[in-house]
Amino acid sequence: MALKTDEFNSFAGFGRARLESGSQDLTLDDLVVEWESLHNRDQINAALCDGLADADTGRHRPAADVISELRAKHGLPPR
Repeated sequence: MALKTDEFNSFAGFGRARLESGSQDLTLDDLVVEWESLHNRDQINAALCDGLADADTGRHRPAADVISELRAKHGLPPR
C-alpha cells in the first residue's frame, strides 16, 4: 500500500508529539504500532457498529451452521 502525504504527516506529527511528551525510550516500531492502532480505531469501531446493527436487524446466522459449512467445504469431519 502506498503511503499518502497526509498519512505521513499524521504519523510524523504523532511521533513528534510522543517524543516531546518525554517518550524517549520508544523505538520506531513502537511508534508505528501505536499510531496504526490509534489511526485504525475509527475504522474498527465502524465495522463493529455495522456488525452489531446487522445482528440487531436479524442479518446473522448461527455460528454452528457456519462452522459446519466451513468444515464440509474444506473436507474436515463434522463434529
